[in-house]
Amino acid sequence: MRFGEGLTLLLQKNAKILESKAQILSFEALQTEAAASDLPTFSLLTYAAPIYQVRGDATRSVDNFSKWGPFLHAELQLVYPVFSFGRVADAKNATAHAVEAGKFLHESQINQSIFEYKQLYLQNILINRLRPVLDEAKEKMKTILEQADKLYKKGTGEVQRKDLTRLRLFSLELDRFDAEWLASKKTAALALGHFLGEKESLVVLESDFPKIEESTRALETIIAKAHETNPDLKAVAEGMQARHSQLEMEKGGHLPILFIAGRADMNYTSVRDYQQSTYAYDPYNRSLFGLVFGAKWDLDFGNTKAKIQKAEAELEKMKAKESEAETGIPLKIAMAMWEFEKQKIQMEISRTKYKEANKWSLSEMTAYTTGTGNAKDLIEALAATVAIEKEIADTEFNLCLAAAKLSKEIGDQGALKTWHE
Repeated sequence: MRFGEGLTLLLQKNAKILESKAQILSFEALQTEAAASDLPTFSLLTYAAPIYQVRGDATRSVDNFSKWGPFLHAELQLVYPVFSFGRVADAKNATAHAVEAGKFLHESQINQSIFEYKQLYLQNILINRLRPVLDEAKEKMKTILEQADKLYKKGTGEVQRKDLTRLRLFSLELDRFDAEWLASKKTAALALGHFLGEKESLVVLESDFPKIEESTRALETIIAKAHETNPDLKAVAEGMQARHSQLEMEKGGHLPILFIAGRADMNYTSVRDYQQSTYAYDPYNRSLFGLVFGAKWDLDFGNTKAKIQKAEAELEKMKAKESEAETGIPLKIAMAMWEFEKQKIQMEISRTKYKEANKWSLSEMTAYTTGTGNAKDLIEALAATVAIEKEIADTEFNLCLAAAKLSKEIGDQGALKTWHE
């Protein structure tokens, strides 16, 4: 799997990204509910029931149980809120900002997941890079052991028993590293597959780390860019607006909602006589219509006060988050930038160390195979070379990871661009 293919899987199947996307749907449901709060509401009730025949009027009636017919009933009510003293507008504003905050939180989760994916992908490449280091060391050790064994058997004294033992112990240590490498390889491949929502292990196809050519920029410039691109900062800003509007909405609970309502009540059956008199109540053959202007006022002051207090508490929490974001995110950016700069220096140091260790290793190998060196010095030189080769791979990994970390904190996933080409 190549890096770009993994990104596609990440956006489609990563559980945390899908969960944050579902959260947006929850906010959108609240927005739909708020948008409908100033629309007219309809209530319709209809039913049909069997009823026996009754003939007569208000002074005298005769029941006839041998004859039955249907009784039809319909109730229709229409309520239109005219004025809510700003509560509806505040509710709409709060949910609109909540939806935007949810979208930025979703972007933040994508940003975080991409960084974690880069980390897993880099770890797999690091493990692959260590394979040739181990193979080369084992091959050198095999050659040296064969030569040392021949010299020891000759009995010339050029190779002593303790020299041979040291070499074999170092060879066994390489075998131990080999077993650790295999376990790490399987674990890293399985972890990558799990993170991308796959049930099986995934094998990376990139054979080397991407080239990092990030130029040094001023910290102030990077922080200014983060205010434009970092989704966490944007989410906090939208959250503040949402909490302000929610507080104003709850304060409006002390005031009534004015409305216009219409009601129609219709009844009909053919087996009951219609009563002509206004003073005779007729529930079977009469239609009533009415239009009213009213006010709905929930006089639960204790509950309203509690809602206001909760809204104020949520607003204070959001203010604390905003304060933390305004100082904490620039701090994270600064730390990520300094780590990136440190890893660039470390990279140059490791390359210089490798050149020196390689010269030392070649010198000791030449001396030992010609009988002028000793096993202890050779093992030290080989161990140093292997350690520094691993250090170079680790430093490249750390450099790429530092670049990815800096991109995450800025909110712009532009690091490791060579993987996108």
